Amino acid sequence: MKNAKLSRLGFTLVELLVVVLIIGILAAVALPQYGKAVERARASEAFMLLKSVHQAAQAYQMEHGTYPDSFDELAVNIPWTGNTKWGDRSVLKDTRSNDLWSLQIYKEDNWPSAIILGRISGKYAGVGFRLTEKGTWRCVEKTAAGFVFAGNEGDYCVKVMRAGPTYDEYDSNRSYPFEP
Repeated sequence: MKNAKLSRLGFTLVELLVVVLIIGILAAVALPQYGKAVERARASEAFMLLKSVHQAAQAYQMEHGTYPDSFDELAVNIPWTGNTKWGDRSVLKDTRSNDLWSLQIYKEDNWPSAIILGRISGKYAGVGFRLTEKGTWRCVEKTAAGFVFAGNEGDYCVKVMRAGPTYDEYDSNRSYPFEP
């Protein structure tokens, strides 16, 4: 009688395998979503700086009648001290970077000026955001020159950042409408 009671106290091998299988399925579903949530959190931290710089650039433009050429002209503290460029065109006037992001002023005749924030390292190097002087947001996946995004079309902008599914192509970059 004692032996029968002792064998009922534990789990059978089949029960343990079912539990492990369920945990494995849940982990396989949850881990990709966790990675996207972490990336959106990293991007939202950078968005705070991008919005602050954009507001300071708008104030500068109202006061001086032109978009700034340098971050030093703005009344905002940019904690990044590096100078790694995400874009390499001559219309990019000033650059500040940290180990993950590059912040640049874009200023070209006949195009809206903008502040550009681009990923320069990690899995998503080659993606970025453009906030124009008019307040229009774009999510950008670089496909040529400089840091090139290694993912497929829409892997970052659409799947991670939930940008619009359609894009414009300029300078071999995909540019998606975006609202942070």
